[in-house]
Amino acid sequence: MCCLLIRSFQLLYLLFFLLNFQAYLSSCSSSITPLCSPEEAAALIQFKTSFSISQDSSWNSDHYAGINSYPKTNSWKEGSDCCSWDGVTCDSMKGQVIGLDLSCSQLYGRIPSNSSLFHLPHLQKLNLAHNNFYFSKMSSKFGGFASLMYLNLSDSNFAGQVPSQVSHLSKLVSLDLSQNYYQPLDRHTLEGLVENLTEFPH
Repeated sequence: MCCLLIRSFQLLYLLFFLLNFQAYLSSCSSSITPLCSPEEAAALIQFKTSFSISQDSSWNSDHYAGINSYPKTNSWKEGSDCCSWDGVTCDSMKGQVIGLDLSCSQLYGRIPSNSSLFHLPHLQKLNLAHNNFYFSKMSSKFGGFASLMYLNLSDSNFAGQVPSQVSHLSKLVSLDLSQNYYQPLDRHTLEGLVENLTEFPH
């Protein structure tokens, strides 16, 4: 009888230990922030390599906006977690890239319609202000960022017509295209943009 009681206590103790250990493992796994996906990391590296760095590209931010420019992409290294890179924000649960702030980053070069920038489908915030994109046309693919709420392309040497696809950005709450060489928004695009904004009551 004594041996049976001791055996029962041992089994209960083992069960208690296993339950606590399982709870500990669950808490550890839930606290680990997922790394960004290899596809999005590769897209960011490709985007970085498509530009050269020129301090003159962010001259206005240094001299007029009072913001000290520096090349944020210098912190982007292959093989490291892109969620830790300067200017990159990731979703804390899924590791998806949801924010890209490369304002005042001294970037010089063009953004073509096949840019790897458009391989970041989960972006909610995109700030490319105060760079020099050398009279790039604003691609219609900017309208494909379905979750985008904040878009700032100001003072970055974009040129041409603002594409009508911008009106597809239904979650947009902030849009800044100032100090570029755009033609004025045509009435159809402007009306479409206002009509599709779902974050505000009409």
